[in-house]
Amino acid sequence: MSDVTINGPNPHPLLGQMLGVDFSPKKVCSFDCVYCGVGMNTTRKTMDREMFHSVADVLAAIDAYMAESDAPDAFFLTGSGEPTLYAGYGEMVRALRAKHPDVACTIYTNGSLLSNSEVRREVAACDPVMGNLNTVDEGAFVRLSRPDPAVSLGRIIEGFGALRRELQTQKLWIDGVFIKGVNDDPQGLRALGEALADIEPDLYVVRTAPRVIEGLSERVDASFRAVVEDAWSDFDFPVRFALPPATAS
Repeated sequence: MSDVTINGPNPHPLLGQMLGVDFSPKKVCSFDCVYCGVGMNTTRKTMDREMFHSVADVLAAIDAYMAESDAPDAFFLTGSGEPTLYAGYGEMVRALRAKHPDVACTIYTNGSLLSNSEVRREVAACDPVMGNLNTVDEGAFVRLSRPDPAVSLGRIIEGFGALRRELQTQKLWIDGVFIKGVNDDPQGLRALGEALADIEPDLYVVRTAPRVIEGLSERVDASFRAVVEDAWSDFDFPVRFALPPATAS
């Protein structure tokens, strides 16, 4: 019996009601991020693509949901790890877009496989494409993401740039998770801004850790917005802030 699961729908501030589709085991990923919402201590860290479930099983789980519920605004095709590790990703997205043309398909990827042109073609079937780039500093990257040894930060950055050039009408939204004392310094932000200016995302979202682990994953606060705006004052890519509200004095 398939253990493909459907989550939600849950509200997204820009996309409406998103239905999560979980087609990967918890959690198979190329990263083991200290801030991961699924939890730390990756079950299996890998860069090898696999067919976790048949595409037919994934579609059947979605069909069962759709038979009893209103259609969501978007399918959130991310699973419980790095979604591009699913070897059936492209086939799944094409089938969903054909069957439910009024429902958007979106992905949230860490970019670790975007140096692969076939992966980029599969990802480009989504709109918007959502990705993560927290830093261009190797030390901060390793500390935050705890990646598989085969992951290259340079190839991630190049992969996002290649994807942006290959997208046509599709939107590319990138976000960054900022942790106090790790990737929140002005110099590092400036270098990140230069990389983003080259990539040219349609939107960059500044956010912070979804959970706090003292000494490992501590949130930046609302004042971080001014630091970012100062570091990126002469860049023109759109920026949205999703930071904790300022506390009353």
